[in-house]
Amino acid sequence: MSDNPSPALWRVILSVAVDPGSLIRNRLADTRLVSSLLVSGVAFMLFFLQTGIDRAREGQLNAGGVALLSLVGFIYGTVGIGMTGVVGWAGARLMGGSGRLGEAIRAFALAYSATLIYAAMGLMFSLILGWNTAVAFGVTGVLWALGPMISVLKGMVGGRGWPATLLATACGLMVLVGWARVGWLAGWLG
Repeated sequence: MSDNPSPALWRVILSVAVDPGSLIRNRLADTRLVSSLLVSGVAFMLFFLQTGIDRAREGQLNAGGVALLSLVGFIYGTVGIGMTGVVGWAGARLMGGSGRLGEAIRAFALAYSATLIYAAMGLMFSLILGWNTAVAFGVTGVLWALGPMISVLKGMVGGRGWPATLLATACGLMVLVGWARVGWLAGWLG
């Protein structure tokens, strides 16, 4: 930890969304693990909330189901993304990379900064205009997280492109498959 005060979390979120390479340059020294995981957790919570609201508008889900789906999103965004960070870190180490486990988890969680921004915007459009926004805003935000994830992994493997691409593909696939597996709950709730 440095002697400088930690930047506000919203500044970290915006800087990562605008410049994902900042994760590598700043080495995440001023961002706490819990704060980082809150970014990905809240991003997925808002995304799953949008899905729940969309389904509730169609009469497929009640308010309790919407709340439960949001909770599942938060858990997936913290535990699932944290586990993905562990896998990315382990893969980078196996490919001769460096970096600490805590840095990897923080970086993977903060990679969802753009997702958080997209999900918040989508929720506003959903609540104000009554649009079904989960696909347009939620999925787009999740896909935007792949760019920062590639930057993180490239930094972890010493700038080598092919290992970073291979690891990003595996980690991105892990997120998408995990998301699909969590989707069974959405079917069960309806």
